[in-house]
Amino acid sequence: MTVPLPAPRCRRRGLLQLFVGGGAGLLLSACAPSPLVTPDANRSPVPAPSLDAARREAARASATLAALADGCATVVDAAAPFVGWCTAVAEQHRAHQTVLSQADPLGGVQSDHTPLELIEPTPIPVPATQAEAMTLLADEEAGFAESLSPNVADADQPASNALLWISLRLAAQVATAAFGAASLDALGPSPVPGDAVPAETEVGDRTTALQVLLGHQRALVFGLQALLGRVAADDPLVDVIGGRLGEAMRERDETAAQITASGATPAPAEPNYTLPGDATDPAQRAQVWAGLELAVLAGWTRLAAADPADRETAASRALSQAARVRSLGKPLPYWPGWV
Repeated sequence: MTVPLPAPRCRRRGLLQLFVGGGAGLLLSACAPSPLVTPDANRSPVPAPSLDAARREAARASATLAALADGCATVVDAAAPFVGWCTAVAEQHRAHQTVLSQADPLGGVQSDHTPLELIEPTPIPVPATQAEAMTLLADEEAGFAESLSPNVADADQPASNALLWISLRLAAQVATAAFGAASLDALGPSPVPGDAVPAETEVGDRTTALQVLLGHQRALVFGLQALLGRVAADDPLVDVIGGRLGEAMRERDETAAQITASGATPAPAEPNYTLPGDATDPAQRAQVWAGLELAVLAGWTRLAAADPADRETAASRALSQAARVRSLGKPLPYWPGWV
């Protein structure tokens, strides 16, 4: 039997009603809450990041020292070298404050620098003369360095975090020495931004850090030998370079002995080392030498971060290296020890 089809108009209306009704059902079905989804009201709130007491106090001290240096640069008898140093160290402290105040102080160059808290400096009266200003700055920098020692000494913190405190204290110790000399001639080169900022770093264990330090010390010996071989026999630099070469060789041998004493074997020396400049160019001698000394400094700060038991000894050696680098006319970066 043949079933008659509905009229075209009725068929279109019926299909439309079917579509609308079915579509609504589908939409309602899609919008219905799933019983498997936990309502937001039952979720634990994620705490907002905040500064711990150590970072807050270090950031405040950095802001205070930056403001003090800015003020000291304006004393009536301030000479240009002193003004330059004050300006540079103020910028260094501001850079330190930025890193200490951000959510992740080890975020590297891509960090979000938005401060977690607004840190205000503690007002310190600015003295009237340059001599008084140098003394005050040296005292305040020394106090800041000392206040960081407990943070440096914390044996339970990750090595990268330890390196942050080691570098921050080293910068303050260098400023203490510069201003404490109470002489424009002894100020030396002022700090510069540099290429590195604190970041998560694979420091390794004590033996690994010693191997890295040994490599830098071998490169220094290699470079000094290269420089010495290109200096005329009657040049006063012969005694200067030769004296440092003897020290560098002893330091290299001491590090190799420490590796052996730990039960490991010193890594083989490279046949050649890349120098930070042209050793055949007399105009680049200081650049080559200082660059090699700076690398050794980074080796000591790495060892200090990796070895809590001997951290202060390694940090002290880094401070000695900083003096060597600056004596050769090379400025230290804002974060000494980071490479």
